[in-house]
This record gives sequence, structure tokens and C-alpha cells, in this order.
Amino acid sequence: IRIPLNELRFIEVLARGHDMRLIKRSDGQVHSSYLFQNGNADCFVGALLHVHVVRRTRENRNCFEILDSDEEKLQKTFAELQIEEIKNSGHWLTNMMRKNIDFLAKVPEYVLHPPLSMETSPMSPIRNDEYEVLNGEKTENDTEKHDNNEEKAEIDEGPSRILPERKIIQRGSSLTEKQWREFHSEDGRVSDPQKIKEIIFRGGIEPQLRSEVWKYLLNYDIWEESSVERQERRRKKTSEYYQMKAQWLSMSTVQERNFSGYRDRKCQIEKDVKRTDRTQEFFAGEDNPNLGVLQDILMTYVMYNFDLGYVQGMSDLLAPILAIMQNEADSFWSFVGFMDLVYTNFDIDQAGMKRQLGELNRLLEFSNPKLFNYLKEHGSENMYFCFRWLLVWFKREFSADDICELWECLWTGLPCPNYHLFMCLAILDEQVKIFIERNYEFNEILKHVNELSMKIDLKQTLQVAEAIYEQIKASDCLNDEIRVIIGEEPLNQSIDTPETEFDDNFDEDIVTEPTREELELRQKKLDIACEQSMYFSFL
Repeated sequence: IRIPLNELRFIEVLARGHDMRLIKRSDGQVHSSYLFQNGNADCFVGALLHVHVVRRTRENRNCFEILDSDEEKLQKTFAELQIEEIKNSGHWLTNMMRKNIDFLAKVPEYVLHPPLSMETSPMSPIRNDEYEVLNGEKTENDTEKHDNNEEKAEIDEGPSRILPERKIIQRGSSLTEKQWREFHSEDGRVSDPQKIKEIIFRGGIEPQLRSEVWKYLLNYDIWEESSVERQERRRKKTSEYYQMKAQWLSMSTVQERNFSGYRDRKCQIEKDVKRTDRTQEFFAGEDNPNLGVLQDILMTYVMYNFDLGYVQGMSDLLAPILAIMQNEADSFWSFVGFMDLVYTNFDIDQAGMKRQLGELNRLLEFSNPKLFNYLKEHGSENMYFCFRWLLVWFKREFSADDICELWECLWTGLPCPNYHLFMCLAILDEQVKIFIERNYEFNEILKHVNELSMKIDLKQTLQVAEAIYEQIKASDCLNDEIRVIIGEEPLNQSIDTPETEFDDNFDEDIVTEPTREELELRQKKLDIACEQSMYFSFL
């Protein structure tokens, strides 16, 4: 039995792995059902998960969504992407699974409700062009493609667009202790935060100041608050943090067993924490207590934002903050501020990542048509090789010290909210010659980009990124799409602009701020519950 996956929307596993149903994409009805006598339907679906053909839905852990080809590629995140394996395999397994599932070859089971079309229609033969050659031999089409590539001695740079000359940018000095104190009033308020951000953007922050200044950049501390107000706010936030931490710490085994969403997140956090920044002194060694704090903060964030919960990569974003703050509650709220900036990176449908990759594509087409057209001719214009950079904000590309300087620069929001895209442009700008001279295809580009890790000069990259930004901004031929991406007002006010914030008015209608009376009643119930819990614990 062969079923094209593009006809299916979901796969459901029922009856503890004994029954599997295929749901049609067209009308949501059951396509067919299959009985697994040994109850191993989950093993079959597990194989599909492994090659990124399906993904588990958040609403129902026994339901799996069929991915299209683009989503399939995006599922290979920075931690899962095995470059050599992909390169050597030529994607044959993924392509094969995407085209058809040959159930009889893998699963000797029984069809319960075969559709009429499957009974009456003869099986279509597999066309040679549906699959790549598994033994590595070139087909006639491959040879023609290779010959055509050789004929293209020069890359078409597309329609002529004269950009202003690129400026030479110089980095400034770091924000010093003396400068920082000069911005403080007698009561502890911080004046002229815009000027402070400009200094940080130009040169970063002296290391000993980071723990204090980062709290402002990540909206944990408020620039306008006095020292007294700031301390009171931190006290309340610390209390709130430990209340949320107590929620998951007090969860019983039965609760956890019946709460699959929580259990899955907890399992993923435990796996990721063990391999996060273990080469850094702060997290190195066996039984390092800092790993426990890292795990506790991530678990508490699950309780703080259960809709998002935990997604692979978030531990990478928290680790440098904890290493700098070295305070659990302060690290948590600073991490919350960071996640407010990048939460769309972890959308379950990866819409946020796709949007950023699309914007990067537009910027590259505008600023570097030579590279853009080369990538387009080699099937790489989707920019998926930049996925890891954007997902965790270049965490895997720079040293611990460099990533602190880069992040604090990006946290200023200067010169535009999408400045991290210009970091991508700057890195790629240095690789144009290599890509073209070596005639790299997508796999080679992806491999080369990943091998740049820890080899990129941060200072030079920041200078080039700002130079490219200034060059684009000064252009006389900016269209509204580019203007919006770089943070400028569109000339045509009717243009559709991407939403910068998630509109959750619907949620606000459901969850409203409790009244004073409701808060008092809730606290009374909590006090009674705590007293009863302690009383029966000591009986």
C-alpha cells in the first residue's frame, strides 16, 4: 500500500499503539485505519519523527502533523542537524518518506478500512525522477545540470541598483563605571537611557558592570525608578519567582503522570541542561550546582509561560545571563525580558523564524544581489543555513565573552529592532568569494557556515553590519518593504507591516486582573492550604 503524504494532514495513534488512523488533508476525515497487532504503531511514527516527516501536535500528544518540505527542513534545528549525514545521504531517506510510505515493506499489519480508490486504482509505478540516485551515480539530467552550471562563468547580479558607498565604521569604548555613575541622580534614578544605549551599542559594557546594566536592558529594572522603588520592585519579583517555583516543586507524582505537557517539557529541560555550556567554568564539572539552578529557572519559566513552555535552544539563551547575574531570581526575570524579544523564534509552526528568514532574504537581495542570485541559482535562497544564527542569536558562533558583547549591543534595539539580520549579512559578506569560487550547493554552504563557529571576528562583523545598515538606509531606491524591515516609516501608509507584538487581547478577555477582594480570598485559601499541608505532613 502506497499513500502520498501530501494527501494527509495528521496521523493518530490510538489504543495504546494498536490502532493508527490517517487523517485526510482535504476534509479532515479518516483516510484509512491500520491495526498493529503487537501494539507498535508508536515505533512506526517514531521513525517518521526521526527523519522529520511528522511532528507531535501540542494539543494532543497522540496526534502527529504531516510536515511539508519547507517545514521539514526547518525541523532540523542547530542541535539536530547532522551535516555529514545529510551530505552523504543526499536526503534520499527524507525524500522517500515524503513522497510515499510503503507500509508493506515495513509493517506487516492489516488494513481495517481501505478507501475505494485504493482498491480499484492500479498502483502507479515510481518515476525515476521522483528520487535521487542512491548509489551516487549521475543521471543524464544531473550531467546536463552540471554542464549548465559550468557555462555560468559569471553570476548575474540582477537589475542594476547603485547603492551609496559603504562607510568605514569604527567601534567605540565600553561603558565604564565612571560613566554609568554619572547618569545616576541622588535618589538612584538613571537619566538619559538613550545615551547609555548608544554608548553600549558602540562599545559594549565593561564586564564588572554587566550584572547591573543588563537588568535595565532586559526590562527587569526600570530606568526611571529610584533606588528605593527599585529595591521594592525586586523584592516583589523575587517573591513572585519563588511562588511559581513552589508550584512545580509541590507537584505530586500522580499530577506529573497525568500532565503530559508538563512531563515532556521537564524531560527536555533535563536533557538540555546536561549539555549546556559545559566547557564554561561556571557550568563545568560533575555535580555542578549551577546546572541545578539553570534547570530550576527553566522549569519555573514553564510555569510562568506554559503556552510556550520550553523549547530546545532556550537553555542556550539563559546560560550566559545566569553566569553573569549569579542570582536565581534576577536571572529568571532577565531571561523573561530576553524571551520577550525572541519568543517568536520558538513558535510551534516556526512562523517567526520563517518571517525572519524571509526578511533576511529581502535584505540580501537589496544589498548584495550577486550573492543573492548565486544562492537562488543553487537552491539556497531560503536562507535556512542561517537558522541557527537567528534561533539562539549567534550563541554557537562566538566565545562567551564575545556573545555577551554582541547580545548587549542587540538588546539596545539600535539602530533598528532587526539589527541581528544585519549581523547575518555581515558574516555572509565575508563568505561570498568562497561560496562562488568553490561552487557550493546548499549542503556545502550549510556545512561551511557551521564550521565558522568560533572563527568569526566580532569587532569586524559589528563594523561591517553597521556599515551595511547605513548603506541601505542612505539608498535613494528604498521600497516600503525594506523601509519597514530596517525600522523606517513606509512611504505608503497602507502597506501591510509585520506585527511586532503578539496581539493577545483574546487572552486578556479570559484572564483579567483580580480585584483586591479576590486577591485577599485567594491568599486566605492559600494560607489555609499551606497550614493543612504542613499539619498532615507531621501527623
